[in-house]
Amino acid sequence: MKLYIKLLLLTCLLAAAIAGTALAADKKFEVSLDKPKVSIGEKVQLGLSFYGTQSMPAPDLGAIDGLDIRYIGPSTMMTVLNGQVSSSITHMYSVQPLKIGKFQLGPFAFKFKADSYLSNMVFLESVEERVVPIAQAARNQTVEGLGLSDRLFVTLNTDKPAAYVNELIPVTVKFYVNRLNVSDIQLPTFIQEGFSKVEFKEPRQFRERLGGIVYDVLEFKTAIFGMRPGAYRLGPAKIKCNVMVTKRLPGPGMRDDFFGTDSFGDSFRDDFFTRFERYPMELASKDLQIVISQLPADGRPADFTGAVGDYQFIYTASPTNLKVGDPVTVRMDINGTGNFNTVLIPKLDTTAGFRTYEPQVKTEENRKGFTQVLIPESDQVTQIPKASFTYFDPAARQYTTITQGPIAVKVERGKDEAPPQVVGPSMASPVPAKTDGELGRDIIYIKESPGAWLRKGQIFFRGRVFYGLIIVPLVFLAGLYVFEKRRVRFRSDTVYAGRILALKSSKKGFRNLKRQLKSADQKAFYETLFKAMQDYLGYRLNLPPAGITSDVVERTLAAKGVDMEILRKVKNLFTTCDRARFAYLRDEDYKRQDDVKELGEIVKYFERKKL
Repeated sequence: MKLYIKLLLLTCLLAAAIAGTALAADKKFEVSLDKPKVSIGEKVQLGLSFYGTQSMPAPDLGAIDGLDIRYIGPSTMMTVLNGQVSSSITHMYSVQPLKIGKFQLGPFAFKFKADSYLSNMVFLESVEERVVPIAQAARNQTVEGLGLSDRLFVTLNTDKPAAYVNELIPVTVKFYVNRLNVSDIQLPTFIQEGFSKVEFKEPRQFRERLGGIVYDVLEFKTAIFGMRPGAYRLGPAKIKCNVMVTKRLPGPGMRDDFFGTDSFGDSFRDDFFTRFERYPMELASKDLQIVISQLPADGRPADFTGAVGDYQFIYTASPTNLKVGDPVTVRMDINGTGNFNTVLIPKLDTTAGFRTYEPQVKTEENRKGFTQVLIPESDQVTQIPKASFTYFDPAARQYTTITQGPIAVKVERGKDEAPPQVVGPSMASPVPAKTDGELGRDIIYIKESPGAWLRKGQIFFRGRVFYGLIIVPLVFLAGLYVFEKRRVRFRSDTVYAGRILALKSSKKGFRNLKRQLKSADQKAFYETLFKAMQDYLGYRLNLPPAGITSDVVERTLAAKGVDMEILRKVKNLFTTCDRARFAYLRDEDYKRQDDVKELGEIVKYFERKKL
């Protein structure tokens, strides 16, 4: 047994060594000061941060002439976002200048195990002595007396308290940690009634000083936009995480709280797995009030489709020298800042003389590109028609129309070609049609009743009633067994549960859509269609339905090898829903029956396909 334990320990050590070598390239050593300029008698905090690890011991900085440096303790952070794990440890030092001058701290060289680390350098300037207020000095001295709410909290902020419909509102959620071991931090969630939310970007980690206290900060950014005018409540933002707390162990002097006196000593590193345990927490911020105003009706152009922001319009076409029947590619790029969900393809002045095809759309950060193919039908075509793009600028509070083109082209007549001929077997003798009498000979009528099956002199134990009394309980037990097995599988198998929930949600969605087809409210219909697609694809792909967007579905389905035609239909439906929900278009621009039929084809495909 002892030999088995030794082999197990040796295997763990080897695995840890291999993992450490693999992660060495991701580790970074960085030095930072919370203030670059202080007076004599004032203390600042120096942080030595190691990214990509949490096992680094506190480096020995040695003596620096003119500075009093004392070690405070470590601050660790671990995040698990979208399956990607990142960790860091920051060793905190108190630095107090003893004389006036400018001091250089770093670069610090540190060697741990087989790796060598070299930091950047920072500068600290001390100026002539001045009196520091007692309250300020008390805040700078220590943070040991702070409560949990002061050492771990979440804030929610927006760049603007009021906006127009469809105007993008940047939202920032900050997660503050002061000298606590926090892990398994999840993405923020917040109540967003009346708003549409986009995905969070990759979080940014930095340090921030509040009230004389230095915090490790994890910043999440996203953007929302109001879909209807009114006053709304945003938030509170909530973040779930785990905090490491001290276990209560036998013996004198042991504590069971968040802030044990030996939390940052050597025993923390030497006996971590036996002295600390995870404590799950959910932190919430304060909520915000945001007022959404309707877009002004005065001065609204007839071709306005709902785009809100500040944009530029680039219009190009190639080739410009071609023959009749050759394609010309027209590119229309919308660049700038704003809500690109509401940006639709610019309107061409006319398409007379051209054969047109469905445009391709590509959305990137601060850019949306449209590519459309036009084919001239005669050599009388001399130009690509001009195109116009209209948007509302919330900063200027006015509508702006950008017109580009026309673009001159030269179209030549193509060479005459022989008319197409149909090649196939000749019909020497046509097949005569069958008469009504001949058709009737092939019909065999279905017998509606099998007739009487009872026999005279039938005995009870050979009759159907007897067998029914035996079989019915067995069928009932078998059905109960199947029901219980299905219920257990539903709880344990997320893929199976998702398929069942997806099928139920699709039936409910089609019932709602059938009712909405009788209504004249176009936006309500397409909101119902968008909700039905969100629920079905979310459950079917094992994703949160509320987070389903066109981009998320496209990436997920492409990774699963879904048929490109189905992928195109899904994307087109999402685009149609966005057009109807956020754009100002006429009812006749939409074919609601066809969209419901297309959704039915998508559901039928996924019900047959095994993902």
